Amino acid sequence: MNRRTVRWISVIIAAVFLLGTVSSIVFDLAYASSTQQKINQQQQKKNEAQQKINAANSKKAKSLAEKERLEKEAGELQTKIEALDKVIAETKADLAVEQEKLDVATQKANEKYDIFQERFRVMCEQGEVSYLEILLSAKSFGDFVDKAEIMKEISRYDKEVFDEMDEARKQIEKSRDEIVKLKETQESSAKNLAGQKSALVAKQQEQANYIKELEKDTAAYQRIIDEADAAMASLRASVSGSLSTSSKGAKYVGGEFAWPTPSCYYITSHFSPRRKNPVSGVYKRHTGTDIGASYGAAIVAANSGTVTLAGWNSGYGNCVILDHGGGRATLYAHMSAFSVSKGQTVSKGQRIGSVGSTGNSTGPHLHFEVLINGAAVDPMQYF
Repeated sequence: MNRRTVRWISVIIAAVFLLGTVSSIVFDLAYASSTQQKINQQQQKKNEAQQKINAANSKKAKSLAEKERLEKEAGELQTKIEALDKVIAETKADLAVEQEKLDVATQKANEKYDIFQERFRVMCEQGEVSYLEILLSAKSFGDFVDKAEIMKEISRYDKEVFDEMDEARKQIEKSRDEIVKLKETQESSAKNLAGQKSALVAKQQEQANYIKELEKDTAAYQRIIDEADAAMASLRASVSGSLSTSSKGAKYVGGEFAWPTPSCYYITSHFSPRRKNPVSGVYKRHTGTDIGASYGAAIVAANSGTVTLAGWNSGYGNCVILDHGGGRATLYAHMSAFSVSKGQTVSKGQRIGSVGSTGNSTGPHLHFEVLINGAAVDPMQYF
């Protein structure tokens, strides 16, 4: 076999390997694109569930405020009821006193009436005494005048006594009747207040039941979010594994990482196994380092590599993933703009995009991840 033949065989073999590698990369990118669509679908489900949770939490807050208002109003009514019960007790005591007065006055009137009735009976038995009889029995005119005046005085006294007793009885009865009416009014008011309190307690229970239903709904929506997170994590892992397969044969480019935001070194949130998400409020794993920076600030490649993703990535928003070989990759999230495209080769320190606040973000910053064979690790150990 001559040298020319050997050379052509080598070229053909190299071409075969090259085509295999290219086809593998094309397949991996197509797979990543398809999987990203699935991730986006899961993110959509998660976003919808989060919106429902936010709506439920808003309703819950209003319901809790209404329940608190009802409890306060019920407490105020209870205070009024207790005060009115005290007044009713005092009114009952006053009524008992007036009734006792009426009983005493009635007894005295009956006694006076008995005396008068007895005297009247005697007068009737003896016959009515006229002024002529008084005159004939009088020893003198002066005696007549005295006796006539005494009879007149007795009649007037009897009338005055009866009038006074009758007036006293009427006043006592009037006072008693007024107290009875007052007592009835107070008892009616107490009954009305008790009814209002019962209605408020019923409304409180309605609010409590409503809050429980909202909490059940929130728990159900949270399960949807958790399931979506799990599905997205699995899909991302499959994408990372697929993309890293094409470079497993390639060696790691080597060298230390460059800081991804040259204009800012302020870390707002570290890599953590458990962190409260600033958007959803849910505690979960934080897979990267957040670096606070001004909107539009430059983001550079932490190391040389190939752009395997430059596009929208669900919660990450605008995102770039660089493959550095040897199963190592870096991820840059929440970008406002891209300076590279998928498949492009970049150098360490080269600008790949700009700081933004896309995806699940509360303000401009860079979410930076380091991935080893698809698994996120603490980025700070590489600086």
